[in-house]
Amino acid sequence: MLISMVTSSSSTGPTSRSASREKQEALLERTTQFAKDARSFVRKTPRTIASMGDSRRLIYASGAIGAHYISADEAGTRQEFLRKISDCRKESKHSLHWLQLLDSNLEESSEKMRVSLQNEAEELERIFGAIVGKTIANAKKAEQSAAE
Repeated sequence: MLISMVTSSSSTGPTSRSASREKQEALLERTTQFAKDARSFVRKTPRTIASMGDSRRLIYASGAIGAHYISADEAGTRQEFLRKISDCRKESKHSLHWLQLLDSNLEESSEKMRVSLQNEAEELERIFGAIVGKTIANAKKAEQSAAE
């Protein structure tokens, strides 16, 4: 479903569909790697009352990005797709928030990892925002074409 919703008004040849599928798979792998890296970071984070709660939330949010992306790929309608992709964007923002809170008492290597994760969370947020924008634009084009 994801392929047809995001690329519906662009080219529809077999080459573009396979390229689109490769992009989907790459993004899914990227979200999975982000969740794995977040878990590695949490293991290196000092255990305090505050960090334990923030770490739990980071683990949830980082894993939820990929889970919502999988759900978006299985969406039956454009609205459901947009809702799930928006959830991906929201969880990316949440991950960034929890990473910002987990900034105290970190060793240098952990701090570098945190900054890298923050950058990735911001990039994922932008990617999912772009997908939302493109899907809405494609829907408007389709509506205009149908009206003509």
